[in-house]
Amino acid sequence: MPPQRMPRPARKASEPGSAGRRPGAAGLRITRFRMASRRAAVAPAVERVLAAARDARLDDEQTDNLAVAVAEALSNAAVHGNRLRPGTHVRVSVAVKPRVCAVVDITDSGEGFDVHAVSDPTQPDRVLATGGRGVFLMRRLVDDIEYNEAGNRVRLTLARRARRAAR
Repeated sequence: MPPQRMPRPARKASEPGSAGRRPGAAGLRITRFRMASRRAAVAPAVERVLAAARDARLDDEQTDNLAVAVAEALSNAAVHGNRLRPGTHVRVSVAVKPRVCAVVDITDSGEGFDVHAVSDPTQPDRVLATGGRGVFLMRRLVDDIEYNEAGNRVRLTLARRARRAAR
């Protein structure tokens, strides 16, 4: 079953950018926060994403995959997008449709990059080259990955797997 597209609810002018958890349209649970562009901020932000995604009821393997993909995306946003500049933040949004899926949007304030220009690090001539491993890894760990046109926002989607009946 392909992942469902999640609409972005309109934000009220009075809502701060680091708003907490609140109900969204069609039963979506949306959590938004900002992460400082520091390497040390990545692990706590991953924990916040996993806590917000709990209601999707992903299995253990999917939860581990989400943790690794989100850590990579957050690190890329802070290091490559925001260049670890003091005072910059990475915006994070977690939309959960309970028992169905989790969608994580990660946006930096950088100029972005051309995702199509990222080469496959498994190609023999690229094995020792730097760059591209994080994007490759994220593609393998989530059900769907999308970038905006500018290349400064990534959307990671994981749909809950149906549990198999015990025999």
